[in-house]
Amino acid sequence: MAGIGFELKHLSRHQNVEGILRAYGFAAVISSGPWIISIFALLILTYFLRSLLNQGELDLFSTSVTHAYAFSLILVGPLQLVLTRHAADRFFTKSRDSIFPACYGALALTALLSAIVGGLFFHFAVPGNLLYQVSATALLVLVSCIFIVSNYLNALKDYQSVVLGFAIGYATACILAWAGAQWLGAAAVLPGFTAGHGLLLVWLIACLHREFGRPGPGAHSAWDFLRYFRRFPALALRGFFYSLGIWADKLVFWWFSAGREQIVPGGLLYAAPQYDTAVYLSFLSIVPGMAVFFLKLETDFAGKYAAFFSAIEDRGSLQQIQSAKTSVILTLRAGLAQLFKIQGLVTAFLVVFAHPIATLAGIGSIQTGIFQITLFGAFLLVCFLSLLTILFYFDDQRGVLLASLTFALLNIGLSLPTILMNEAWHGFGFVVAAGLALLIVTHRVNHHVARMDEMVFRA
Repeated sequence: MAGIGFELKHLSRHQNVEGILRAYGFAAVISSGPWIISIFALLILTYFLRSLLNQGELDLFSTSVTHAYAFSLILVGPLQLVLTRHAADRFFTKSRDSIFPACYGALALTALLSAIVGGLFFHFAVPGNLLYQVSATALLVLVSCIFIVSNYLNALKDYQSVVLGFAIGYATACILAWAGAQWLGAAAVLPGFTAGHGLLLVWLIACLHREFGRPGPGAHSAWDFLRYFRRFPALALRGFFYSLGIWADKLVFWWFSAGREQIVPGGLLYAAPQYDTAVYLSFLSIVPGMAVFFLKLETDFAGKYAAFFSAIEDRGSLQQIQSAKTSVILTLRAGLAQLFKIQGLVTAFLVVFAHPIATLAGIGSIQTGIFQITLFGAFLLVCFLSLLTILFYFDDQRGVLLASLTFALLNIGLSLPTILMNEAWHGFGFVVAAGLALLIVTHRVNHHVARMDEMVFRA
């Protein structure tokens, strides 16, 4: 439990309101990630841009940003978990000097791949002026690199700088986009939004540099992490399928639903307005649950799990090992119970008050119904993601891959039939896919919990 784990544990010991809010606030930022925070920023920005842009210009901006985030998350998905394993090994072997060079290597590779993907899509598949195409491609590159850097944030101790960086970065993106629309017109909105992401990336890299410093004489090559693709191919596949699963239903609705809208004539940039807004709103609901579980994971479960292995490695008595195992199980149950309680209350509240919320958000009755349906999917997704994280502690790569693959394939396969039905069925594919994937990961976690000491001694 390095970096942020120590800081969250320190903060959580303070029983005053400030300490609790700071702990949960930072846990929310790290656990939710840029893709959730960006939804919130985009919804707010879109609201303020309505008076400055016509509907076509607004749709082009929001859809371009959404596609940039979707492509970037899928693109870097295979790399993120490989980098996490590489960094974990470097911490274990006390060779922290190797982490920052690997981050630079990953950033270079990510920038190259995302520039190719962005150039191909936004230049050849989306007719537009050069400024738009360059800005959209640059946004994809910056977002992809932000995802890579975010991979290391839980190793940092300076949580205040990270939170401040996200706040300043996204605030700058929104302000520059709004100011661009106000003074220069629609063409300046996307460049302004992209510039804010550039500031965020520079800020986060600076935070990493302060933490890890320059590589020492014994540091490995910047490309050392590439060996991990061969050693741990399941990690790369899991990252890809999980990221694909998150966006699978949206891609289906964008490209195959009858209600899709072509944003630019003759291009491949599509949106599904009735589905998109409802789903993005429901995704915002997962922030409390993810923050709660992340905080419990870093402050309680990780420590108990480490103590269990220490009892074994230090040749503790059978009673000590069984006691440590019991502590792990009780801590896990407590964390999951708190997750279900908090996320369940949030989901129930939003379902009950969906219509007033929809009125405030300016969405219609059809979108309100989809919002209510996908709220249940978001609840199941939080539970799925939390238990998937526990599987990583048990090093169950096969289980993680199976659950992620199931989630992705089911979200595609079950969303396709719903687009042939009326709007009352939209979102059910996502809900069922998340639910079935949750059943798989729950079974795997129960299996490992029941055989914790047996598997350790067998290994």
